[in-house]
Amino acid sequence: MPSSPAVTIITGYYKRSAVLERTLRALLAQTYTDIEIIVFDDCSPDDTADKIRAFVQAANDPRLIPVYNEKNIGFVAGLIDAIGRAKGDYIAIQGSGDVSLPERIEKQKAILDSNPDIGIVGCHYENIVESTGITRLRIPNAEGTTRESLLRQNVFTHGEVMFRKTIYEQAGGYRPQFTFCQDYDLWLRMSDLCRFATVPTLLYRRYIDFEGVSYKPEKFLAQSRYSILAKQLCTLPRDEQNVILQTLTRETLPDKVPLETPELQKAVMFATFRAIVWKNFSLARELAKDYILSRPKQKALLMLIRIVEIFPFTHHLMLRATGSRKEDS
Repeated sequence: MPSSPAVTIITGYYKRSAVLERTLRALLAQTYTDIEIIVFDDCSPDDTADKIRAFVQAANDPRLIPVYNEKNIGFVAGLIDAIGRAKGDYIAIQGSGDVSLPERIEKQKAILDSNPDIGIVGCHYENIVESTGITRLRIPNAEGTTRESLLRQNVFTHGEVMFRKTIYEQAGGYRPQFTFCQDYDLWLRMSDLCRFATVPTLLYRRYIDFEGVSYKPEKFLAQSRYSILAKQLCTLPRDEQNVILQTLTRETLPDKVPLETPELQKAVMFATFRAIVWKNFSLARELAKDYILSRPKQKALLMLIRIVEIFPFTHHLMLRATGSRKEDS
């Protein structure tokens, strides 16, 4: 492997031993080969580190660079550390357990190579819920993204992006105070520095895990709060941002973004509806009961959950309305 590969791919794991092999095999199968793959284990209490060691030994590929954290430092700190180790001019993030299709790195690198003013590029991707077989194709378009448009809607999901290391550094990098939504916070700052782009091709498969961050209600609330806070921060002068960041912890976050915040209530509504579409009725019911403050909206959602449970055809109607599909088993 060259001493300075063009692209550094970073993928981090914590208690994800069951899914790491499919991700790493897909990365080694990329059509573009001038890469290094930094795969870090964040001091998992299970056999994740052992599985990484075994895979690296069996693959015998110098592009694989394993990192084993001696203590759990968190995903964001792990990313910051990995980017500090990166030799590539381009950084590609890879979600744990997800699959990059063979041409992902090649096509994203080509966009950055031919457009010096583009600093970050995504692609079309599929959301796949393995437990139910529901698949949804997502076709975002980041062309023309501005800070204002990004404040309305995020255009990336993090795992499918590639960005220039120089732009990352100019933007200030990931902020360690953000336990979640560190990517959205970074994109908002990057939007002032460069153009965004999307490869209009399906290049990434994102496997939805209802045990993951977004699908545990308490963590979902934290994730949503960080997202809202990122929007608030980007409108403030840097010195005012720093004052808020100095006191930002998981414990102080609810005080900065209370549950009654309208945007947070809207996020809970959307998450409840999404859980119904994905047939995770227990999650939908918990979100509606515990976190929807409007009694009429709460009752309406609980009634919808019950209807979809009793009458399966209504779920098919919801799938069609949201552009999702049920894969044949």
